[in-house]
Amino acid sequence: MVFFVTTPVCIRIICSGVHIVGQRAFSQSSLKKYPGYKGVKMNYPLLLTPFHIDRLTLPNRIVMPPMVTFLAEDDGLVTRAHLEHYRRSTGPGLIIVEGTAVLPEGRIGRRQLGIYSDRHGEGLARLAGIIHAGGAVAGIQIHHAGATALVETQRRTWRHYASILLRLVKQQIMVSALVRIREAFGTAARRAVEAGFDIIEIHGAHGYLFSQFLSPLKNRRMDRYGGSLENRGRLLLEVFRSVSLEAEGRALVTCRLGIADSNRRGLALSDGLSTASALEREGARVLDVSFGSGIPASVQPEGSPYSGRLHLAHEAKRVVGIPVIGGGGIRHPDLAERALRDGMADLIYVGRGILADPAWARKTIEGRPESIIPCSHCRYCFHFTDASRCPARRQTSE
Repeated sequence: MVFFVTTPVCIRIICSGVHIVGQRAFSQSSLKKYPGYKGVKMNYPLLLTPFHIDRLTLPNRIVMPPMVTFLAEDDGLVTRAHLEHYRRSTGPGLIIVEGTAVLPEGRIGRRQLGIYSDRHGEGLARLAGIIHAGGAVAGIQIHHAGATALVETQRRTWRHYASILLRLVKQQIMVSALVRIREAFGTAARRAVEAGFDIIEIHGAHGYLFSQFLSPLKNRRMDRYGGSLENRGRLLLEVFRSVSLEAEGRALVTCRLGIADSNRRGLALSDGLSTASALEREGARVLDVSFGSGIPASVQPEGSPYSGRLHLAHEAKRVVGIPVIGGGGIRHPDLAERALRDGMADLIYVGRGILADPAWARKTIEGRPESIIPCSHCRYCFHFTDASRCPARRQTSE
């Protein structure tokens, strides 16, 4: 077994080194290095307990998941707004930088963060440094949108492919193009390691490239990348091996895997779980579980306090022997603690909760969860268009 949980008295720790490796002796005095230390209370013994994944130690089991902010320059470079966004969000034990494009033609927007050029390295290193300075393990998600990528027209405007027919045609990517994509993920992994990231996460969920290949509804290929589950999962596993080779033991490689689609003709849960097991056999040390294209209604029992995404994580925990990251709809640390106690996941990601109140994790650590300003669950999240219009963020002062 590659992970275990320790039970020291401490709740939050700032380590002076860039990489957090192996077991360390935690003490109450170490907490005083944390700027927000005010006599921390142990209200959440599971959520705030350090957690070990292979050689990495997370100070707590709160995860900030990758969430695209569209704060980058047009060429994918890190901006001051990016640095401030992650500086304000310190507190989680693991922070995974948003989906970062491995190829310019694989972006979902012109201002998506990029890792397809060596020019991106300096800014990404600064991001990793800010995360480490806040005491967290630094992860980065590498991403290709596949058929949902935006394309630049002759008038240099950006638009989605409007035609379903064009999407299906684009799905028949030539094998030579798949080789280019696989190599781009490997090169992105090298750049991520050089920038100082501890974990590299391949985006294999939410209807993007690997979800498209895994889904029999979307993947109509007749070659070795289509048809059977083995063929549909071939590209993801090839990319995983390429990324692992480039990481060379300097960073852990994982995947955010969509293990089921909402459409019955799409990816079945059983096939998604088989893919999760295949990633474990390939060497994944942790698995970030989510949905493919939509969440099946059948996975969430009536009256459950947990989201469908968290129930998908629970399904994955039944079949893999590595830690599982799960979440969705976590507005208050009480629910996160309960989810851990009920064995829904090993680590809990808090997405919109941290977008709404960047101090969500710090307030939990400091024993003042009542001061958290909860996400309003707007129908359309303003953080993807104009974060200043977020009703919760307007109330925050930290």
